[in-house]
This record gives sequence, C-alpha cells and structure tokens, in this order.
Amino acid sequence: MIDKLIETGRYYGMEMNVEKTKVMKISRQPSPVTITIDKKQLENVKYFKYLGSMLTEDGRCTCEIKSRTAMAKAAFHKKKNLFYQQIGLKFEEETSEMLRLEHGSVWC
Repeated sequence: MIDKLIETGRYYGMEMNVEKTKVMKISRQPSPVTITIDKKQLENVKYFKYLGSMLTEDGRCTCEIKSRTAMAKAAFHKKKNLFYQQIGLKFEEETSEMLRLEHGSVWC
C-alpha cells in the first residue's frame, strides 16, 4: 500500500520526506511497525498531536484529558484577576465552604 502511494506521488512529481515521516500503530498491545521507503525505515512513535488532539499508541485518551485540563487551568489562572478584582468574588473561600458543606470532610 505504501509502495503504491510513493509510486502515485512520484507520478505527480511529489516526494515523501522519510526523515519527517513517522509511524504509529494504535492497538491494545502496541508493537513497533516496520515500514521502509527507499531502504530507510520510518521512525515508530508512541504519541503525537494531530489537529490539536493527542493520539497515543494504546488508543486511550488519558493524555488528552490531562493536556486539556492543564490548558483550562492555565487559561483560568490568566483571568483570575478578573474574578478577584473586577467582580469582587472570593472564589477560594466560597468554593472551600461549598465543598465542606456538600461533602463533609472534603477541604480545598
């Protein structure tokens, strides 16, 4: 299949950059894949970002969840002055009080 892709690309005057091309097999039991182009083996990777989403070789989304949570925290902390100064919200105190009332022994 890769050979046909390379052949068709060359027909239209395109070349595949083997140094920049990577390969990943998504499976429950990940294993390396051997693909060679022009006697050069493509590099196997464990994860990569595609269209803003993190793809991993095991197909799970834990990395994606952690990444998006970190981005949300960073965005919140950039705007936290808005909550404290302009609105006058005492976010930490009110959140701590709400959690203490709802869950008894949970503290922030």
